[in-house]
Amino acid sequence: MQRFFLLSSLLLLGIQGQAQDRFDTLRVMSYNLLFYGEQTSFCTNSNNNINDKDGYLKMVTDYLKPDLLLVNEMGASVVYADRIINNVLNTDGVDRFRRAGIQNNSFSSIVNGIFYDKNKLAQMKHDKVTKTLVNTDIVRAVDVITFYYKDPNLEAGADTTFLHLVGMHLKAGSDPSDEDQRDLATEAVMDELSTHYAPGYFIAAGDFNLKTSSEGAYQNLITSSNGDYRFFDPIAEPGNWSNNSNFSAIHTQSTHTSGQCFSGGGLDDRFDFILLSGQIMEDTGAVRYIEGSYRTVGNDGNHFNQSLLQGTNTSVPSTVRSALYEMSDHLPVFARLKMRLLPEPVDTDTIPTTIAVPMASGAWTIDQAPDFIRFRSLPVGRTLVISDLQGRVVMEKTVSSATWILPFGVLPVGVYQARIKDGYPRAKKLVLPR
Repeated sequence: MQRFFLLSSLLLLGIQGQAQDRFDTLRVMSYNLLFYGEQTSFCTNSNNNINDKDGYLKMVTDYLKPDLLLVNEMGASVVYADRIINNVLNTDGVDRFRRAGIQNNSFSSIVNGIFYDKNKLAQMKHDKVTKTLVNTDIVRAVDVITFYYKDPNLEAGADTTFLHLVGMHLKAGSDPSDEDQRDLATEAVMDELSTHYAPGYFIAAGDFNLKTSSEGAYQNLITSSNGDYRFFDPIAEPGNWSNNSNFSAIHTQSTHTSGQCFSGGGLDDRFDFILLSGQIMEDTGAVRYIEGSYRTVGNDGNHFNQSLLQGTNTSVPSTVRSALYEMSDHLPVFARLKMRLLPEPVDTDTIPTTIAVPMASGAWTIDQAPDFIRFRSLPVGRTLVISDLQGRVVMEKTVSSATWILPFGVLPVGVYQARIKDGYPRAKKLVLPR
């Protein structure tokens, strides 16, 4: 049977012109969990009990309701990532959270964990950076994960939004050698992004262990020489953050003044960050930062060098403040992004038919555009496989829409083949340029 599409350009343009912009909100959170599932000589089952931590973390996430959650200092096993899913996020009838795989450098006992709302985000690609540009080991693997936004009207349109999260837990310490390791790590990260990804919507988050904005690691991320790949601080607070009361409202560590497992000293360091690429900050496309939404959760600005529990603090409910204190020596950072959605699909039953143009049945095609490849007439329900010229599969997805966009930057530069499994013998060539 032949399939038809309708051409009624002027009428369609008029309908589209009347369409209202539609938006959704993505809530992003980054949190150092303080040896979640990992025991040391100073963090033990008695002073950092994982059963207790599950309850504290649930209290915090129930309050903030993140859609995309990056955690640092999670034990390097899928057991602990699954535990966060089952004991914290997907509880009380909730079943919307999924987790990414665990990326490690083979020797670190703690890793990042990435959790996301499956109703809003779908994972496309997950890379890691484990070596500096001089081929030395980075102390902990850096996650670079690509999602696409699951717009409710994705089935009705071709385009979607790709979002990249760069999750980092950089080397701790104040020695020059520690600063050098942080510098080399973020240098390698920026090289990875500029080499293998197109400019776009990037989030860099995690525990950076920085003392000052003048440090090389921070400058690597925000310097203008990186052009379209540079990151921006949503709250624009450069300076010497460590033990400086001028930055008391944005300090994230420590929630305690003393403790065996917990670092002491009170709130006096800005270690935890959410940085955003210019494409998000400039409000020119599908993703933008919601002004004023960035916050250090639980910090009221009045606890410089103090315990989080000292005196009064009404920035969060008292139960949440207690959970933050008991959970970790870090506070979470949080921001909201505004996601532009596809317009509502046009009801073609109300459009008069002017011309009917036949399309070939069973044939799927690709169009190479300047910034993306468009797949057309895909067989819904089948599996699309993209492989390199050596036959290694680099992407596989179930076709959920007849039209799909593959932006440049999702896969490394190169030549690939795309094919449909079962009954579609002919492969098509894809060229992904820089």
